[in-house]
Amino acid sequence: MSVAPWSPSERPDPAPQRASKIAPTDCAPLATMTPSASIETPPRGRVQVHMRHFRAAIPLTILAVVAAMVTTGSPASAADSFDVTLKSWAYLDSQNPDAKVVDAAVAPPVGTSRDEADRTHIYRSYFTYDLTTLKGTVVHSSYLWTNEKTVVDCSAPATIEVWRTRPVKSNTTWLRPPAEIEKLLTAKRGAGAAYCPGYLGFDMVATLNAALSRGEKSITLEFRVAADQEGVGWTGRTFDKPVLSVTVNHPPTVTDLKLKYPDRPCGTLAKPSPAARNTVFSATPSDADEGDHPTVLYAIWPVDHPDQRREFHDYYGTDLSQYADGTVLAWQAQASDYYDQGPWSRTCYLVMDLTAPADPPKVSSRTYPEGDSPGGGTGIEGTFRFDGAGDRDVVAFTWRDSMGYSGQVPARHPGGRATLKYTPKLRLITDLYVASVDAAGNRGPEKNYRFRVAETAPRVDVVVQGVGLPSTITFIASKPETTAFGYQLKDGAEVRLPAVDGKATGPVTFTTTGMIEVAVRSYANNKLIGQETLQVWVTDAPGIESAEFNLDTDQVAGKVGSFRFTPHSNDVVAYEYNLDDEWKTIPAADDDTAVLPWTATPGWHSMVVRSVRADGSTSMEADYQFNIIDNRPTAYANELSIWPRRDGVGVPLSVELQSRLPNLTGFVYRFDGGAEQTVPTGGDPYALITVTPTHAGDNTVVVQALLSDGSRSPATTYTFGIWSGPVVTQTPEGDGTVGRTVTFTFHPGLPDVASYRYSFNSADEETIQAGPDGTATVTYTPGSWGYNDVRVTSVGADGTESDLRIAPFSVRDNKVAVYSTYDWSRVGIGWTGYFYFSTQLFGEVTEYHYRVNDGPEQILPASADGTATRVAVPFERNGTNTLHVQSLTAGGELSPVTDYDFTVGDAPYVVSAQYPSGTWSGGAGVPGTFEFSGGTAGIVSFSWQIDDGPSTDVPADSQGRASITYTPAQNFETHTLSVTGHKADGTHTDVTRYSIYVSNGT
Repeated sequence: MSVAPWSPSERPDPAPQRASKIAPTDCAPLATMTPSASIETPPRGRVQVHMRHFRAAIPLTILAVVAAMVTTGSPASAADSFDVTLKSWAYLDSQNPDAKVVDAAVAPPVGTSRDEADRTHIYRSYFTYDLTTLKGTVVHSSYLWTNEKTVVDCSAPATIEVWRTRPVKSNTTWLRPPAEIEKLLTAKRGAGAAYCPGYLGFDMVATLNAALSRGEKSITLEFRVAADQEGVGWTGRTFDKPVLSVTVNHPPTVTDLKLKYPDRPCGTLAKPSPAARNTVFSATPSDADEGDHPTVLYAIWPVDHPDQRREFHDYYGTDLSQYADGTVLAWQAQASDYYDQGPWSRTCYLVMDLTAPADPPKVSSRTYPEGDSPGGGTGIEGTFRFDGAGDRDVVAFTWRDSMGYSGQVPARHPGGRATLKYTPKLRLITDLYVASVDAAGNRGPEKNYRFRVAETAPRVDVVVQGVGLPSTITFIASKPETTAFGYQLKDGAEVRLPAVDGKATGPVTFTTTGMIEVAVRSYANNKLIGQETLQVWVTDAPGIESAEFNLDTDQVAGKVGSFRFTPHSNDVVAYEYNLDDEWKTIPAADDDTAVLPWTATPGWHSMVVRSVRADGSTSMEADYQFNIIDNRPTAYANELSIWPRRDGVGVPLSVELQSRLPNLTGFVYRFDGGAEQTVPTGGDPYALITVTPTHAGDNTVVVQALLSDGSRSPATTYTFGIWSGPVVTQTPEGDGTVGRTVTFTFHPGLPDVASYRYSFNSADEETIQAGPDGTATVTYTPGSWGYNDVRVTSVGADGTESDLRIAPFSVRDNKVAVYSTYDWSRVGIGWTGYFYFSTQLFGEVTEYHYRVNDGPEQILPASADGTATRVAVPFERNGTNTLHVQSLTAGGELSPVTDYDFTVGDAPYVVSAQYPSGTWSGGAGVPGTFEFSGGTAGIVSFSWQIDDGPSTDVPADSQGRASITYTPAQNFETHTLSVTGHKADGTHTDVTRYSIYVSNGT
């Protein structure tokens, strides 16, 4: 083993080439050695190298390497790192051959040196480490390290060896040293060494694990100079006591091996546990390292075929269906943590049982007999008996009900009976599904035991008055034989009430708020015949009531009324209420109630009320809502919220008048101080009026509601602002058209307008002077279709500017739009493409004029129903083609030309009368003729194939045409005919793929 390469980063001061004795500053005589400074214990798993022990500084990089070599990244587990205890150390001296020195307070010496008397000493040092703390562990990392403290002669060659030896005993001497067993390290020192004094360290994992496997409680290590150098030269040096660091882990173990669901023991070869097709294996892992979470691995094999051993993890049950009925299997378990696998457990045995009980069990109950006759009662427990009918394979019974509750009960003996105490969860009809279970957990067929439950629990009503106050509980019997009722609060005693004519009423006091369970029962002569548990919501929030203000009646503002607050808890001294976002307090009267007078204000109101007890505590909050009709009508102009603003001087404006007053017949209103006008409602709560503002800024509508008795409501004044931006009108009205001039007239929204600043579509702003009447007219010819607008501001003679008016208008395109469903599949000459013409001038366009390339102009009537007009275009030229289109209006206006480019490929034209492309036709045995032509000029032959069949060539005639005959073999199948044209120069066209759909020949 080579020595680790770490040592000081600088050469030490030159050491004497020869020394007659140990220099006092380097290595004092052993008899006068003084204890060295204590060596700090490194953190677990880490070597700390103390620079004060070296004759030169250690670079940080070297220290980092040391740490990296000693401490590796730790996984998220509970492996433990520490330094192994040095039990004792001793050194032997050739000058004292019949003795040893144990645990001296000196630095351990090694090699040859001289003392002050010029006597030669040869030293060996021994270190014994306690391994008892490692018992039961696996060593995963370990490092033995030390530093040379002093060196007699750094130029003298020295080979340091570390041996594992026999223990140091009481009779150990230089003449009787511990026997050397195993050399662990050979380290070259001295002449040629880069660093002196140096560092010594090496891995101890294998050595320690071997010692643990031998059961050794300690290990002794010898530091010495190699035998061939030990007595030669000046090899003496001292060391720090070596530190032995370890990281260890306890391999986990397993116990409590068994089979589950049902539970069965581990099993022996003589008595294996029965197992079904799906079996759950169980073992409990244990790990001495706190925080580890070991997993369990299982192994199983037929006892007579250990070569078929397989290993698995059992998380949700294991499938054993591959093994035949009666097969005996052996199994084991092994636990593993992050570091180690523990030992395999003892061997368990099972025998495959794949046969479930053949018959369903017999089920009976006196309380709840099977069938339609009601038995037992609501909430009454019944006894159900399951019988294996002597089938000794039956050891238990499993059951489930309609609600999903389930369980299992053991038979008294194999094939015997079992008893289940069960309270039906459903009213009226309940089903119990019961099956026999054998020792392996196999379930037989289910018995569906259906029975009826008598309705015996009382019908109960609870009127909750609150907390600490008597509430009322009322019972009505479900059975005429009921003589008494009982109720019981949780943790309370039952209260009995006698039944009179099948009824009873009594007080019940709740002490807490929330959802309270109340058990209610029916008795017949002290025999419980029915019971159930009620969930009662208990609140101490006060009651709120008002004869005037409630959700059933909408009062009118100004109505005087009151609210009455009633307690739902005792000792109430006041009430806190929040009405319209303001908390106030009102004291309670002697009867703990309070009355709050109130004069109605309009709108929707939400009141929150809580009671206050004498101790200052408050109750839960009660909410109360109601609506009050405003005695004044409302008015609102919705158009004023639109942007861009459309209102203006001289622009009629709609105003909605509304009132919810009863007996409403209409409204009277004045606009801007004008004459009073009347508008009826016709039974509706609203009316719509139109007013035309004559000035910008504030305008008012004063309105009153008219009632059927001739009276009027108070007046409402609705003030609204009218936009001062100029009003814009256009001629002709409606949408504009590209290329057609539109005239816009600006009308003043303010007095004394002298000019207007305007722009179209955010172009540069222009100015035009106003005429004597304050208006101005401009013209505009749209150059593009879609959204357009004119923006205009008036400027008064005194420089006053109006609001900016944005008047949008839409412009139609005057050109024809063309699109095509032609799929650009490279079809060539001979094919036909379909194109569609459409226009935004619907109703004006009467026909389309078009031509293809340089061909003659053709005329096509425009569609009269607003849809696009289709035109068929035969393909006559390969490459890029252009369709030129114009529209013509009834007035004789011809639109600009639209040029639409499309590409014609060179794939051949294929046609068949018997099998039109993509159409179900023909049939098995019906021949079809397929004609090839066109695509491009100069075709001399065609190659064709059906689906992936062979390609066949056929020559073309002088006109570039050819045909083939193909007869399908089966009905209702599809084929693809692929055709390629070939020219004399060896080039070929694109491929045409023609779909053949074969019908049944009818």
